[in-house]
Amino acid sequence: MATPGLDDDSLQQLRSRATQLLLKENWTEYIAVCSLIIEAFDAAAACKDRRVLCSTLAHRADARARLGDAPGALADCDAALAADPAHPGALLSKGAVLRGLGRYARAAECFRAALAVSGTDEVREMVEQCKRLDAQARSGAVDLSEWVLAGFSGKCPDLAEHVGAVEVRRSAHGGRGVFAVKNIEAGANLVISKAVAIGRGVIPDAADSGEKMVVWKDLVDKVLDAAEKCPRTASLIYTLSTGEEPEDELPIPDMAHFKQETEELDDGTAMAPKASLDVDKILKVLDVNCLTEDAAPSANLLGSNGVVNCGVGLWILPAFINHSCHPNARRTHVGDHAIVHASRDIKAGEEITFAYFDVLTPASKRREAARAWGFECQCDRCRFEASDAIVGQELTKLENELVNGRGGDMGALVVRLEERMRKSMVKERRKAFLRASFWSAYSALFDSDKLVRKWGRRVPGEAAVAESVAGAIGGNESVLRAMLRGADNGNGCGNRLEVEDKVVRIGRATYGRVVKRQAMRALFRLTLDADSNKSL
Repeated sequence: MATPGLDDDSLQQLRSRATQLLLKENWTEYIAVCSLIIEAFDAAAACKDRRVLCSTLAHRADARARLGDAPGALADCDAALAADPAHPGALLSKGAVLRGLGRYARAAECFRAALAVSGTDEVREMVEQCKRLDAQARSGAVDLSEWVLAGFSGKCPDLAEHVGAVEVRRSAHGGRGVFAVKNIEAGANLVISKAVAIGRGVIPDAADSGEKMVVWKDLVDKVLDAAEKCPRTASLIYTLSTGEEPEDELPIPDMAHFKQETEELDDGTAMAPKASLDVDKILKVLDVNCLTEDAAPSANLLGSNGVVNCGVGLWILPAFINHSCHPNARRTHVGDHAIVHASRDIKAGEEITFAYFDVLTPASKRREAARAWGFECQCDRCRFEASDAIVGQELTKLENELVNGRGGDMGALVVRLEERMRKSMVKERRKAFLRASFWSAYSALFDSDKLVRKWGRRVPGEAAVAESVAGAIGGNESVLRAMLRGADNGNGCGNRLEVEDKVVRIGRATYGRVVKRQAMRALFRLTLDADSNKSL
C-alpha cells in the first residue's frame, strides 16, 4: 500500500505504533508498520534527512532476523548502508545477522565499521567475539575452562559450528557413516554442531510417557518451524534417513553443505518462494535420528545444574555417525551444541562411531537395546562375544547370573570371569571387552569394602580394570570415577607421574580437549562428588 501523502503527524503516529509493537514483540505487525514508513520515504524522493529511513530499515532487519528471514534482513541492511555507508544501526544489524549465520569474519568487518563510528566497549566485545568464533570454527579448539571453574554459572559459552577432518561415506556395515580423512588424536574435536531444535523438560517420573510426549511435541514443532523459516535447514534435514529407504540407495551428501563458511551467501535481494514442507518425511527423520542430551553413560551433559532431566534434539551431522559397542568417539552437550570428540586415536579411513545407549552391559542387553533402535550391532566386540566358543558357554552362565542374580556375590562372579579369561588365554583387548560387559559386577565389587577384602587379592585393582575398560569403550564418567578412586588408593597404578598420565588420558577420552588441566581437575571432583552423592 503506497503512502506518498503522509504528513509529519501521520508519520509520527506510525513511528509511535511501531514502538508499541516493538515492546509487545509483535514482529509481523512491526515489520508491516516499518514497511509503511519506508514506503513513505521512498515516495518522498526529495527528502534530505535519510536517518529515519536507515534506522527504520535496520529495525525491520532486526525483526526479520527474529522471524528467521535472514535474506530479507540482509537486504534491508544493505539498503540502509547504500543510503548511509556508516550508519551504525545498519552495521550492527548486519553484523548480528551474519554472526547468526556463522559468517564470523564478515560479521567482524561490520562490527569494526560500527566501532569506528561509535567506539563502545560493547561493540568492541562483538568484534572480539566474532574473531574467537571464527578461529574456533576453523580449528575446532574449544576452551570451557572459565565456565567449568565458575561452577557452570552464568551464560553458556558461545560456540561455533565446526567440521573437522571427517566426511560422510558408505559404511561397510550398510548405509552411510562418518569417516576420518586423516589420523586424529584422542581428545580432538571432530564435529561441533548446533541443534536444529531441542525439546526440554523436567520429568520427575522417568516412566511418565505423557510428559515425554509433551517434550517430543515441543521438539517436533520447533523443527518444523525451523525448516519452514530456512530452506537450507529443510534441505539438510532431508539428507537424513527416514529408516525406510534401501541403505545402498541413500545419497552421499556433499560435505560443503555442512560447512557454512563455504556456501555462497544469499544477501536477500530476491526472496525465492518457499517450497512446502514434507512433514511426513521430517517426522520419520526425527523418529530415527534424534539424540538425547543426558544419555549417560554414553554422552556428557555440561552445565545443566540438575535443572533439565529430559532433552532430545536433532543435530544434523552427528546423526550420520553410527553406533558401536566399541566406539572411538563420544559427544558432550553444551547449551544447544553437541561436541563430538575422538575418545581414542583414530586412523585415517576409520569409521567414527559413538554409543547410542549404555554399552557397559552384557551382550544380551546390548542386543535388546540395538533392536529397539532398529539395527543389529556388528562391531568387533559384539562379534567376538557372539562367536567365541572358548568363553561363550561360561559367558552365558555369567550373564544370566549378572542379569537375574540380584543380590548375589558379584565378587565371586568377577573372580570366575577373570579365571576363565586367564585359563582361556584371552588377549588383553578381548579381556577389556568382557570387563566392559560385566562392568556392573566390577563396580559392585569395588563399591563394597567387604567384597574387596574378600576377593580383592584375586582380581586386578580398580584402576587397572578401569584402564582396561576404557580401552574397550573409550571415555565414560563411571569408568573415570573408578580410575580416580583406584588411583587415589594407589592400587598397582604405577608411580605418581604414570598415575596422573593415565587419569588425564581417560579424562580426555571422556570430555575431550574442552578444558585445561585445572578445569579438568574440577570435572574430576564433580565426577567423584556424583559418586559420593550416589552412595548416600
